[in-house]
Amino acid sequence: MKIKILILNIIFLMFIFTQFIHGQQLHQSRQQHRRGQERLLFIKGNVEDWEGNPVKKATVLIPEISKSTESDESGNFEITQIPSGSYHVEVYADGYMDYSSDPFVLKQSKLSYEVILIKKITREIVVTATRTPKLYAETPVKTEVITLKDIERKAAVNLAETLSQTTGVRVENNCQNCNFTQIRINGMEGKYTQILIDSSPVVSAMTGVYGLEQIPAEMLERVEIVKGGGSALYGGNAVAGVINVLTKVPQENKTTLKLHQESTSGKSFTNFGFHSSLVSKDINTKAFLFATYQKREPVDLNEDSFSELGAISNTSFGLNFYNYFPKINGNLKLGFFRIFEERRGGDLFDKPPHEANTAEWIKTDQVGLSSEWNHSLSQKVHYNLSFSLVDAKRNTYYGSHKDLNAYGNTKNPLLFLNCQLNYQIGSHVFSLGAQYKRDEIKDEATGYNRIIEDVYHESGFFIQDDFKISKVFSLLTGVRLNKHSALDKSIITPRLSILFNITKDLAFRTSFSTGFRAPQVFDEDLHITQVGGEGMIITNSPDLNVEKSFSISSGLDYGKQIKRNLIQLSLETFYTQLTDTFVLHEVSRIENARILERINGFGSKVYGFSINFGLVLGPKFSLASGWTIQRTRLDEPEPDFNSKEFFRTPDYYGYASISYENKKIVNAELSMEYTGEMKVPHYAGYIENDRLERTDPFWVVNIKLHKPINITEDYIVSIFIGTHNLLDSYQKDLDKTVDRDSGYVYGPAKPRSFYAGFKFSF
Repeated sequence: MKIKILILNIIFLMFIFTQFIHGQQLHQSRQQHRRGQERLLFIKGNVEDWEGNPVKKATVLIPEISKSTESDESGNFEITQIPSGSYHVEVYADGYMDYSSDPFVLKQSKLSYEVILIKKITREIVVTATRTPKLYAETPVKTEVITLKDIERKAAVNLAETLSQTTGVRVENNCQNCNFTQIRINGMEGKYTQILIDSSPVVSAMTGVYGLEQIPAEMLERVEIVKGGGSALYGGNAVAGVINVLTKVPQENKTTLKLHQESTSGKSFTNFGFHSSLVSKDINTKAFLFATYQKREPVDLNEDSFSELGAISNTSFGLNFYNYFPKINGNLKLGFFRIFEERRGGDLFDKPPHEANTAEWIKTDQVGLSSEWNHSLSQKVHYNLSFSLVDAKRNTYYGSHKDLNAYGNTKNPLLFLNCQLNYQIGSHVFSLGAQYKRDEIKDEATGYNRIIEDVYHESGFFIQDDFKISKVFSLLTGVRLNKHSALDKSIITPRLSILFNITKDLAFRTSFSTGFRAPQVFDEDLHITQVGGEGMIITNSPDLNVEKSFSISSGLDYGKQIKRNLIQLSLETFYTQLTDTFVLHEVSRIENARILERINGFGSKVYGFSINFGLVLGPKFSLASGWTIQRTRLDEPEPDFNSKEFFRTPDYYGYASISYENKKIVNAELSMEYTGEMKVPHYAGYIENDRLERTDPFWVVNIKLHKPINITEDYIVSIFIGTHNLLDSYQKDLDKTVDRDSGYVYGPAKPRSFYAGFKFSF
């Protein structure tokens, strides 16, 4: 009996044990099943920079489980087989600040995890200062960069609007009829600034008259500005500085359509833009196509039936083709563009120009061709060959009182050739270059007895040594030999720049340079201002001599990155001394025109300082501000108004802007621009006698709201609305009717204007 009870107990214990084992196996099976389900959890998303460009080959890491991946060509990434739990994401990419997300709990698949990386300020690549691609942190020459994001933030539709809100730079309107614009750098007139397109000086005297408004934003990738000291590399016109317009290089297959609709005093301005990028699978072949259409109705602000903003109809298109040859490490670029514009100001727009009381009518046709070959023979030897040709033609009417003889025409083909060799020896990068420019101008305005028929040849040979002495010191020296056909002798223009990295975050830069201006035709000479029903014509004195300059600038740049925040501060002083300064004075009158002659005055100087401040708080908030205080003085007063100050040059000007980015709600931009008092000549016509006016200051406030909408990963719509000059701070003392001085216009480019539009990318 005891044996039976023992056997039953053993059987019972074995049953309990087997049930326990079975339960453990069932529990483990369920746990494994749960883990199997948890392996299905994943994170995927996108890595991009602040300008919306994808960041490829960024490392995306989940430290808690040591899982990582890399973003692809489109910035997309995906990490799979993640158990549920609490995690955070870290992202690392060359040239960008490290990213670390806030902790999050993963319970289900997390889609569209968006990472926005902040580009390190030390990684900005610039080309204008040295004519070679170079990190800005290692460049001895201070370079201002207007990025694609800056262009979009300003809602700019052309180059003129792109250049606004840049420290030390002012775009001014010089004509009440046709709205002729020019750019001033540190107070110096437009003729002292060299405008480049892809590092080639193809903006001539004729195309520079209206070129700032004719170059569309769709054409631009970014703009680089070097103030002063450009003559050693770029020749004449670079005394005040260089503005380099860099066109877009495709990075992905993408097409964008944009509509910008604006209203000023009830009159419409329409801008329709298109650009498309094509990239081959091997990324060796690329193409970029752009096209724009602009149309503006004339705007009369003082109800005198004469326009303050003229009518514009502009059609532009172009194509850039790129091909990389990997076997020989060479790059070929071919470019083409055409800009066709008709603009008119005055009155009676439904009649031909000669039937209007006052009309300035310009029909411009520009065709540009370019090619560039970059070839690296080794890691230390590289050369560049480039060719540019712009054939510009225009028909004009500058006249008043129904003058049949005020028609004219201009032809201005410009050819530019460049070759440059870069050779690295140790810590030195030597650059040797030769350039040739042929600028032919044939301008006829028979009604004003003006016939200009000139051909200018300009040759330049330069050598430059970019010497990185140590991690702390860099020295850039260069000299250029210039031969201009308008001069009897060659001119040598040296240049010296020094970079001293005081600390990791603080750098000191200083530059010395010389420059010159040959006695040639300038852009303002090819525009006839209407004053008192007469034309005002500018000519050169037959005794006009070369104008020379000496410039020095120094400054401190501070940039500190604290986690995801960034603070930047820049201080710069500048001084330019001119000898034989070009000045204008009235010498005679003909039947229907006043003649101003350009002569050599005594010396003059421009000096002052600028301050820039930038603050970035994470990916959402940023603040930028830049202010300039300057003085301009002639050694002797100019002859007409007995003034020692430069005209149209304020002593104080600057800007401030605040940006807030929240793609889930809205992106907002608020900016303010200030223009201080300045002296402006006011010629008789509407007023009884010529006089020199001192203008009031202007405060211009702009607001923009922008909302991106991701329809899918590949289709994105951006909607924007905004206003220029919200407070309507505009010139109050405009001249009126047919006898007005159309050159007496200053201050903001336009009054209060409202705009809205959208951009569709796919």
